[in-house]
Amino acid sequence: MFPFSVTHRGPVRDSGPRAINGGCELIAFDAEKLNVFAAEVRYCEPHWHLAPELIVILRGGFSVSVGQQIRELGQNDTLYINAGEVHSLRASEAGSRLVTVQFSPGLFDALHPAPVLDWRPLPPAQAAVKRTLAVLLTLIVDGHAPFQRIAAIYQLLDTLVSAGEPVARAESTLREEAMIKRGIEYINQHFDEQLTLDEVARHSGMSYSWFSRLFKKVSRYNFKEYLTRVRLNKARTLLRDTQTPITTICHSCGFQQHKYLIAAFKKYCGLTPTEYRKRFFSSQNGVENILRPGEDVVCLPLSQALADLASTSRQ
Repeated sequence: MFPFSVTHRGPVRDSGPRAINGGCELIAFDAEKLNVFAAEVRYCEPHWHLAPELIVILRGGFSVSVGQQIRELGQNDTLYINAGEVHSLRASEAGSRLVTVQFSPGLFDALHPAPVLDWRPLPPAQAAVKRTLAVLLTLIVDGHAPFQRIAAIYQLLDTLVSAGEPVARAESTLREEAMIKRGIEYINQHFDEQLTLDEVARHSGMSYSWFSRLFKKVSRYNFKEYLTRVRLNKARTLLRDTQTPITTICHSCGFQQHKYLIAAFKKYCGLTPTEYRKRFFSSQNGVENILRPGEDVVCLPLSQALADLASTSRQ
């Protein structure tokens, strides 16, 4: 099971079973019909999936942007995100943790489409969903037969439909979301160039002011801040995975000068690029499952997440 990651420039197949194109996270599900993981998260940039997603908060709280709405989630809260909806999240407390379930597009077809829900369930409905999810996680962790897991996945979807309210998304909203997606994809594919808001807005088919307003609603950042974060995320990957000189990384990620890369790292990571690289390599043999300085996500043992989830379901 693999967590979300930052978006990458252009169509990319990495060493894991995922491919990420623009802002749409494409997941190769292989034999499983869903991807489920537990994580401690500080921030996840705007992205979307080809199929629905379910989030359950284990600890702390998150501010989640879904489309043009902001939803504040606390411990034990749940959120269903429809296929194709742009979403991002930011921890509102240190040490915030969640369980994420990403459903496979292979679960759905023309006769059995993915549920489209405005899902803001009351506590009794949330408890029913979490109980069903706990059964599914137990089957996955214990390695039960595939057909048992498939049955549990569809049972979870049925529970979600019973708990949620069907919603028809307005044509104007879908049109605006499609334009914002084009903008996000363009940024993610051209972040190493000297982009301007006007250029991205024109590519998206929107006016400067219209795109600027909607983009901040969706991404939680203005254009300049978002572009800096995309460049920063690429720089972090290169610092972790390569021995490329920092000055080379700086220019390959779109930072005009070394000082701008340093300023971005200090603002969003609390340390310099050199310190980040040193801490990452020095911690390779250290304690696992700890969110290190400068990182936004760390995976947690699924078994522990299952125990936490099961305990909240019984309350």
